[in-house]
Order: sequence, then structure tokens, then C-alpha cells
Amino acid sequence: MAIRAAALLAAGGGSRFDGASHKLLAPLDGRPVWEWALAAMVEAELAPLIVVTGAIELDLPAGIIEVRNRHWADGQATSLMCAVAAARDTDADSLTIGLADQPQVPSSAWRTVTDAPAEYQIVVATYDGKPGPHPVRLARETWSMLPASGDDGARGLIRGQPDIVHRVACEGSAADIDTLNDLIQVAELLGRQPEGDFEIAVRDEQGEPVVLRNAPLMRNGRPMPTLYWLAGKQALRDVSRLEAGGGVRAAEAEVDAAELAAAHSRYAVERDARLPRDYVGPRPSGGVAGTRQGVKCLHAHYAYHLAGGDDPVGRWVAARLAAQC
Repeated sequence: MAIRAAALLAAGGGSRFDGASHKLLAPLDGRPVWEWALAAMVEAELAPLIVVTGAIELDLPAGIIEVRNRHWADGQATSLMCAVAAARDTDADSLTIGLADQPQVPSSAWRTVTDAPAEYQIVVATYDGKPGPHPVRLARETWSMLPASGDDGARGLIRGQPDIVHRVACEGSAADIDTLNDLIQVAELLGRQPEGDFEIAVRDEQGEPVVLRNAPLMRNGRPMPTLYWLAGKQALRDVSRLEAGGGVRAAEAEVDAAELAAAHSRYAVERDARLPRDYVGPRPSGGVAGTRQGVKCLHAHYAYHLAGGDDPVGRWVAARLAAQC
């Protein structure tokens, strides 16, 4: 059976990002940017799984092969070489590469690219007819053709060897996060309507939805821990900017821990009371946005506050946003 390795490149310095942290650590809808990309790779059920780190340390889960790139500042090609070396050590037949700053690439894109017929030496993802190119699958025989230096990665090989390149249509988007504005735009897209029943809990002066109230179960039966969901475009943009500026850490440091714990409990009680009385399946867990303690997502706390919830973090967000006006 063919060994199909997958690797996530997460070593760069992210110098163009003007938020309060490295771009991969910036919060995006309740989790750091890099965790969205890692989750997609993991959910694609490929093996072995490799993550190339460099400029920052990441708290990787068990089972991931971490390769530290000491030369990350010399360009993406050095990270690609690290991934190739790790894949070669596992006797992999192919290597599918993705980038940690592309949180909208879903697991289906990883699978579609990797599952393309083995006769194709290079497989490139496309989105709405445009090449991503990531994820990109590289057959073992192409590894020696890759550049060892520079910031071009596999793009030069793709451009230079069009006869061995095969393109496959994928779901999602290859939009990457380089700047704070990129993060805000992606946050707006992630603010889409939830995959379950909901009602509009709060509208703005023009009648547009600002906060949605979700059913505790999605249509596929999975629990929905987020009772109140921020949906207003301007609110999403404003809170995303606050998060990118270190808002999650600041709120956790400034809000009373006992008050926050009580808010989590109230939220959970209100959400769970909406479950059918005879329901016996998996139940939502945690409090605001599924969090048991501390602050995970300012969007969820602010939505709870706007919907009338007694949430100290939501009040903190509202005060910060008001001060910026």
C-alpha cells in the first residue's frame, strides 16, 4: 500500500502581519490561525503527518512529526526541504504540502489532491478555476527537482514542468493570511450562518441580523456549543481587529475570573435547556463557545452580551469598541 505523507509548512516569520502576535497565533473564530490548517490536514486521515516549524513554537498534538527548520529565514524552500526529508525518512511515496496560514483550505481539499490518480507526478488544487496551488501533491520522483533555497517553494517546478502537472477542483479557498486585513476578511467569511436551525436574536437599526440564536444540535446531529453567534459584518470586523490586537489575552487578564466562570455556567444552562427533553445523544459541552474556563473567542462573548446575557467579557468588548469610536 502506498504511503501518503502530508506536511504543513508553519516556519515563516510572518513579517507583514501588523497584529499583536505572529500571524499563525492570531485568534480566528475561537482558535489560532494555524490550528484551522492543522485540523484540516488531520481530518483528511493521511499518514504520516508532518509539521515544519521555525520562527515560533507550536503546541502540536501527539502523533505529529515536528521538524524544526533552523534556516526558516532563508525562504520557504528550506521548509519544503525539511518536509521532504521527513517524508523520505518514512519511505513515503508521495507528499502533500499545505500552508499553515491558509485556514479556509478544508480537509476535503487535502483528500481530493492526495486521492488523485497516482500516474500524476504533481497534483495542484484549484478553487473556482484558479490554481491554489496548495495543497499540492508531489510524487517521490519529483522531490529531487525542488529548489533548495529561495521563497518560491514548489511553484517554480510547477511552472517549469507543466506536462507533469494535474489540476483538481477543490472546495474552500486558498486565501492566505499575511496582513491584519487578510485576517479580518477571513473572519467575516467564517461568520457565515451555522449549519443548524437558528433564529435572529438581535438586529441592527436597518433590520439586518447582528446576533443569531442557535439550536443546541446541528442538522447532522452534532452538538452546537455556541448558542449566540455574531453575524453582523461590521461587528465581526471590529471584534476581529480587537482579537488580532491581543484582545483575548487582555480580556482574560482584566476580567474577574469568578464572574467569567459564572457567565460560562449561565450560558451552558440556557443552551442546554433548549435540548429536547427526551434527547439522549451527545450533548454540547462547556460554556461560552464551548469553553470551560477562561476566554476563547471574543465574538461569542460579545454576541452573548448583545443578546442580553450577563457576560463580563462581552461588556469588556463593548467598552473597548466604544472607546475606539
